[in-house]
Amino acid sequence: MPTPSSTNTPVHYELFHDLQRQNAHLRRNNWLHWIVQIAFVALFVLIMLRPLSAVRVNPDGSPEMLSTVPSVNYPGPEEAEYVSRQISTHLLELTSGSVQRDLAKGFALMTAQFQSVYQKKVTDDPTLASLEKGNVRSVLDFDATKTTIRAEKDGKGLPTKYFVELVGRLRVYRADVLTGPLAVRYLALRTTLLLVPRSKNTLNGLLVDWFDKEVIEAPKGAPTVDANPLSPAPGPRLGGSDPTP
Repeated sequence: MPTPSSTNTPVHYELFHDLQRQNAHLRRNNWLHWIVQIAFVALFVLIMLRPLSAVRVNPDGSPEMLSTVPSVNYPGPEEAEYVSRQISTHLLELTSGSVQRDLAKGFALMTAQFQSVYQKKVTDDPTLASLEKGNVRSVLDFDATKTTIRAEKDGKGLPTKYFVELVGRLRVYRADVLTGPLAVRYLALRTTLLLVPRSKNTLNGLLVDWFDKEVIEAPKGAPTVDANPLSPAPGPRLGGSDPTP
């Protein structure tokens, strides 16, 4: 006959197999989540550090793949033409009473070496002193069809210099009276541009290393003198007829 202690003691059964399997599944799931998250973070960092891909659109609309380039891209021929026009305008479009201020804008676009050379040239030029006191102003416009741009490239095929030649018409007016121009000159303007790192002072990534001008003959079929001193553009085209009927 069983004793009371043996008959009244409860019997317990504990099953651990399902709990162990669930814990193992949770651990695997936790590791999988960590791997996915680390992969996403690594992918995001690689995307942020990857150089930019750039495509230049040429004037005819065709794309030119520049592959992966630094975030500061080298300037193209369009910017070279723009800076050449800027320097030409600052150095040749002058007004009596503000010649030094006008020239200072041009000096800001030059390399330090050429700036000192051109400064000496300006100091020795008596024409500018006469212009400062002559009560005149000049207007410069360009013939876009005669612009030529040539690039000098390094071993990697990247440009290091641009050589730009522009053809322009310089007209001189009295500054205080609305009359026709006192003089008209046609000029060949040649500019050498060095590529430099872009900065707040060189947004275009270009500095002028040489600039000169040459008086040329008036193009064949050049328009007659414009009687309106306030219409430097559009006006008649250089070397062509008046576009208006």
